[in-house]
Amino acid sequence: MALRYNANLEVQYPEHTMLGQIGDSAKAALRARWSERSFNPGQVILDAEDPAGEVLFLLQGSARVANFSAKGREVSFSEISEGECFGEFSCIDGAPRSASVMALGPCRVATVPDTAFRGLLQAHPDMSMALMRRLVEKLRDLTRRVSEFTALRADDRIRLEVLRLFRNAEAEDGSALLQNPPTQAALASFVFTNREAVAREIGRMKRKKLIERRGRALYAPSVDAIEAYCQALGDD
Repeated sequence: MALRYNANLEVQYPEHTMLGQIGDSAKAALRARWSERSFNPGQVILDAEDPAGEVLFLLQGSARVANFSAKGREVSFSEISEGECFGEFSCIDGAPRSASVMALGPCRVATVPDTAFRGLLQAHPDMSMALMRRLVEKLRDLTRRVSEFTALRADDRIRLEVLRLFRNAEAEDGSALLQNPPTQAALASFVFTNREAVAREIGRMKRKKLIERRGRALYAPSVDAIEAYCQALGDD
């Protein structure tokens, strides 16, 4: 994702992210306390069960939150976008990291010591509110995923996740282009199924002209058509 800048040549993060929601004073105080690090694609940024110590912000790139079963199977929870924070759970309760975070591409990350971050939350109410909103969003997303896993078949979960991906990338004309779509294995991990099931459903959607491959990207002429497809199958 290309970074956007405001009139003062400062990075402008999306409004739904932590860095996009806090005011200039809080951002300046945060920058004064953070250190930056770079990570290569596939590199582990945080490892599950690591001790607490710092809160991290993704400044550039993308990363995935996941855990691994005893047999090595990856279970993905979410992807982290630019401007988001992570590692905040351990900062709040002092427990070890609950999941691993891996760089999906070249990443630039800012780290803030836990003690400094807690002080910033007390000094800047807008930062506290932004963090609480993000925690509520994560809880709502987890509730949704548990409900879908309990009530829906694997094919239905795949379709809904594909719909969400394209809806988040929707353009004004109703089409959508996923420049860096998740791999079939990653999508399977995210909806708790196998890669073969994802391949079958993606193939089915291609044959129905709902999506098409454009190089490494995936294109949908109409996101509404994908939603209608999901609803029609859900009514069966």
